[in-house]
Amino acid sequence: MRNILSATAAMLLATSVAHATTVNNTDLPPVNGNYGAGVATTTTSATGTVTTVNGPGGGANRADAPPSTNQWAQHNVGGNASVGITTERARSGNGSVAFTGLTANDSKADLEYYFATPIPLASFTSAAYDWFRASTSTNNGIQTASLRLLMVNPGASNPFTALIYEPYYQESTADQIAMTPVATDAWTTENIGLGSQFWNNNGSLTNPGAFTNPLSAWIAANPAAAIYGLSSGIGSGWNGQFFGGIDNVAYNFGAGGSNSFNFEVAAVAGVPEPATWAMTILGFGVIGTMTRRRRRAAFVVA
Repeated sequence: MRNILSATAAMLLATSVAHATTVNNTDLPPVNGNYGAGVATTTTSATGTVTTVNGPGGGANRADAPPSTNQWAQHNVGGNASVGITTERARSGNGSVAFTGLTANDSKADLEYYFATPIPLASFTSAAYDWFRASTSTNNGIQTASLRLLMVNPGASNPFTALIYEPYYQESTADQIAMTPVATDAWTTENIGLGSQFWNNNGSLTNPGAFTNPLSAWIAANPAAAIYGLSSGIGSGWNGQFFGGIDNVAYNFGAGGSNSFNFEVAAVAGVPEPATWAMTILGFGVIGTMTRRRRRAAFVVA
């Protein structure tokens, strides 16, 4: 059944999203400085852009880019974790999003995208993303990067909440802990539909039944809820280190719009060779000399 639903979601997504939006590493905002006891540093090189936050775990020590709409940005980065767009695990081009978490239970890192206007949850048709888990990861083998629907629920005391999709909760078993480890060292595509299992992070949505429920059930139980963004990330309570990433995040909200995002590393402008630079300077000098001569000639004629 899951394969049928996934295939349907993939077909709907493919027919609605014709071209991917390229998100370059240079599109990520610089996140630097102190965030509580965490120290954030953003670096850019020929291999990409990475934001790393060194320090203890906990929300007070996590770094965030300034809020903005229609832009992917780093959020909730802390506890010796990093997020960026690099060439380390190229997918659909020369780059992908890279996540690293080095400290057990403390590391966390997200990449998030906020819409200019919230979209009704009931508009959801399908979504998709590719994920990668490196075999060098030491956290629980069922864990990999998730995809979250960031939401606002006007009727709740805490209106800001999220519905979270994680690959290992899609297994058809009641024992969620003993599920088969996810694939490693290979890209895997998740096609998400109304039958996919989601869970709520903070209890701000009306729960239609179990811990995880089909998205269609969440929609029916929360008719006023709206999606204000997308988020993908790792960590927060993961016992061990994680190395991996995501790419090709896509959504289809029907009349609410659709898009897909391919994460790439922009070419770095080359530094001129010494001989070339010398010729350039000489050229500027020749042009300057000719200009001065023309000005003198014009003065004499007048």
